[in-house]
Amino acid sequence: MNVKDLTLDLETRINTVCNAQKRYRVLWIVGEPRCGKTSLCRSICGERGWRYVNFTLDQGFLDTLIGQEQTYRPEDFLDDLSTWCARTSEEILILDEIEPVLSLWNWEQQEIFFKRIGRATGLRVGVVIVTRSRNAQQLHQVLSEMHSDHIYEMSQGADS
Repeated sequence: MNVKDLTLDLETRINTVCNAQKRYRVLWIVGEPRCGKTSLCRSICGERGWRYVNFTLDQGFLDTLIGQEQTYRPEDFLDDLSTWCARTSEEILILDEIEPVLSLWNWEQQEIFFKRIGRATGLRVGVVIVTRSRNAQQLHQVLSEMHSDHIYEMSQGADS
């Protein structure tokens, strides 16, 4: 699939899953490092006027956890996510590079995170979370009752 087709495919998926009429408005984008997830998401955000956040680098996200590393839980992230959604004027919020927050937790806590965030309701905007920490099959197992449209897997070489 070329970049133009991939961009259109991902935009369509985001619009479908993150639609304001949906109960669960979270899309997970998964893929190996360097497969083009970040480049594609930045490009789409630039074209569509959506909010792109590099969770690791942008101020107001990862830096808010300093001093809370031992006590921060998936429920806290859900509260923060609701706040971030309320504060953005864009219709879609894309959070990239979430691995540092996932590294705070063991495997079971990470699964709680994926379940709670995947089933989050009442989010004011659609949310896309980009991660390399799980592949699509692992995420499907954690979110087994969710429709498979909520997970978008990018393969190696997608950005060529």
